Amino acid sequence: MSTTRLLLLGIVRIFQPAYGYQLRRELLTWNVQEWANINPGSIYTGLRTLAKHGFLQEIEQEEGDRAGRTSYKLTADGETEYFTLLRQMLWTVNGFHPDQMQAALSFAWSLKRDEVLAALEARIVQIEARMSAQPFNERQILEERSTPNHVVEMFRIAAARDQGELQWTREFRDRVANGDYAFAGEPPDWDPDPALIAQWRDRPTP
Repeated sequence: MSTTRLLLLGIVRIFQPAYGYQLRRELLTWNVQEWANINPGSIYTGLRTLAKHGFLQEIEQEEGDRAGRTSYKLTADGETEYFTLLRQMLWTVNGFHPDQMQAALSFAWSLKRDEVLAALEARIVQIEARMSAQPFNERQILEERSTPNHVVEMFRIAAARDQGELQWTREFRDRVANGDYAFAGEPPDWDPDPALIAQWRDRPTP
C-alpha cells in the first residue's frame, strides 16, 4: 500500500489539480501495473481513499464541459505524507519490495541533491552490511542437511540481487555526485560548478 500511496500522491503533486482519468493515464505510461503491481482500475479507488483520509482535496467542477468531474490536489497533510513516504523508501533498503525504491526514484528529483546523495550512501552501507553476513548465513544453510533445495536457491538469488543493487547504487551515486540530473532548487538545465562536483565526490562515506 505504501508504494501505491506514494505513486498516487506524487502524480497528483505533479499535475494538480488533475482528474482521475488524467492521473490514471499518466501512471499507466510508467507501467506501474507491471512493477508496482497496481491494478489500473484501483487507481480511482486509491484517490478516493486518500481524499477520505485527508491527504487529497476533491474539487468538483460545476461549470463547462467538465461539470461534475472531480479533480484532486494535495492537502498540507498530503504534502507531509508524500515526503515522509519518499524519504522512507529512498533511505531504507527493502529487498522484499524493490518496487519501493523504483517509486522513490520516480520522485527523487523533488529532494535536494545533498539529501539524495546521503540517502544513496546510507543504502550502500545497508547493502554492504547484508552482504558481509551472507557467507556465514549461506554456510549455515548448506550445513543444515534438512534445508530444502529451493530455500538454498532463494538465498542465492537474494544474494545476487544484493550484488546487482550495490553496483547500481554506487554507479547512480557517482552520477548524482558528478552533477547528472536536476533536483529540488536546481533548474532543468543546471550546470554545476566543478568545485561542487569535487566536494560531493570526495566527501567521506557516513
